[in-house]
Amino acid sequence: MNNTTTAVILHIPSLRILIAMICITLYIFGYTGCFLSIVTFSSKKLRSHSTGFLFLIMAFVDIFNLFASLQYFLDVIYHINVFKLSIHWCRFFTICNYELYFGFSWIFAFISLDRWMKVEWPTKSQTLCTRTRFLYLCLIGLLLSLIQNIVYAFLCLNDKCQQTTLTCEIFIHVVYISLYMVIPIVIILLSISRTCLITLHIKKRFRSSNQQNALAKNLCITSQNNRHSNFESTITSAIQTSRTSSSYVGSSAPNGEYCKLNPNQCRPLTRMTTIRRRRAGLDTQMIILISINVAPFILVHIITEIAYLFESYSSFVAESPVAQLIIILIYLSWYLISATRFYTNCLLSRIYREEFLSRIAMLRNRCKPPIVLVGQGRSPRHSTRTQIRRIVSGVENTLIPTMDMKSITMT
Repeated sequence: MNNTTTAVILHIPSLRILIAMICITLYIFGYTGCFLSIVTFSSKKLRSHSTGFLFLIMAFVDIFNLFASLQYFLDVIYHINVFKLSIHWCRFFTICNYELYFGFSWIFAFISLDRWMKVEWPTKSQTLCTRTRFLYLCLIGLLLSLIQNIVYAFLCLNDKCQQTTLTCEIFIHVVYISLYMVIPIVIILLSISRTCLITLHIKKRFRSSNQQNALAKNLCITSQNNRHSNFESTITSAIQTSRTSSSYVGSSAPNGEYCKLNPNQCRPLTRMTTIRRRRAGLDTQMIILISINVAPFILVHIITEIAYLFESYSSFVAESPVAQLIIILIYLSWYLISATRFYTNCLLSRIYREEFLSRIAMLRNRCKPPIVLVGQGRSPRHSTRTQIRRIVSGVENTLIPTMDMKSITMT
């Protein structure tokens, strides 16, 4: 994307109004969605995981990204090019824009890498994929990018906010295409593809195990039914002859002994199986959530880079106001991702939608005072659990007469 875009003077009022309405819509829905994303990912359930923590950082990056899109609004509506105000403002906005591009690209790469490691190595990821490690990784990456952008801004930009030499122009093209586009996209695609393959393999294993459990359960039920039916028929026929009872023993033994020979097949699902099934469902939902964000990210990266090349080296774009409008609209699509991220996540991701609704319900109920009935105080802690224990152990019946005796003594 271009940081030194010349002032675009659109002589058609309708085009200026169109861009102004698009920018205002982006700001209204974008800032609202970013705030709701912060509310959602700040919950303890998502914030405790490294993936949710990285999505929380991405929500803050979206806020700064939307704030940076004001440069196009000022350029088109008020004809104020922030890069032409002074060389100091030019360097400042250039550094800020490239820092946002770096954070926008590499946080997605970190999210995809985190999910891949948790699916590929679930035991090692508990110590490797932590919030602290990813926070340090983001800070180190932003610091290195800041050093590189400061060197470029002070050595490669002249007083007119343009590249001083051809070497500087080639340098920034190579850095942006390689570090901000190609390497993050390759990491994202490899992580997502590997995670999808592992998740599909796990789901196939769970499906086959469920089928085996269902088949074993049916065999147990049929064997028990056969035993009951054969037992009843044996009782009625044992009066007439003893040969039938001996045949009953020989015929019913294989069916009745199935559960004894295969006790693991007849047991209900264990706790570990339930945890693995829930984890597989969570991995699937996280993959969907990441894919929702990654697909438009890659597409907009490619489109904006092509638009920047046309704007920089095409004489037709420099002479046509309509072409300049199309270039600006393409640049605004970069910020459209940040503005619509919350709404696409709620629409297409079930885990995000459920967590958002529960978070809103919790915040709404926290503001209301607890309802206490008059004449009825709070029950002591663990009173329900104690009551259940008393009922199960049969102590409840012994407590009632003792309470009555105490009340009679007191009276």
